[in-house]
Amino acid sequence: MAPTKQELSLIINPLVPEAVQHNNRVLSSLHSLTSFLLGLSAGILALQSAAGFIFYFTGTVLVSGLFHLVILKRSGGAGAGAFFPGAGGEIEGSVKMDKSGVVSMDLGGRKDRRQFVLRKGAWRDLWFGGGVVSEALSGFVLGWAGVGGVLR
Repeated sequence: MAPTKQELSLIINPLVPEAVQHNNRVLSSLHSLTSFLLGLSAGILALQSAAGFIFYFTGTVLVSGLFHLVILKRSGGAGAGAFFPGAGGEIEGSVKMDKSGVVSMDLGGRKDRRQFVLRKGAWRDLWFGGGVVSEALSGFVLGWAGVGGVLR
């Protein structure tokens, strides 16, 4: 049976599961810490209701954007796909295996000197991963309500 596109992409550019777990932990810690600090800031600024949540989402987008820029710099332009698996670890472009078993990759006619792999949906892991909507939001609310309650 011929290997699937996902299996071929992992042969060409493997992601070590331990490294992906570490990257997810770092991302989760980053989002949790910044969310708590955003909550403290919202409490100190005495933001209430929708203004506090807009502050949270604006701060989260800013931090995720800065982290994305760091990832782009560190990966040499490859983006989040160099560190996160994305949608099932599948890469963009066509992956082929000839009869002798040699695996090759076509990146859609790109003529770059650097042949890096673009993973499908890896940007979602960076922007929405790490508990931005669940764990980090609860840290934001905790810091926001705690400091807001103490200051009143």
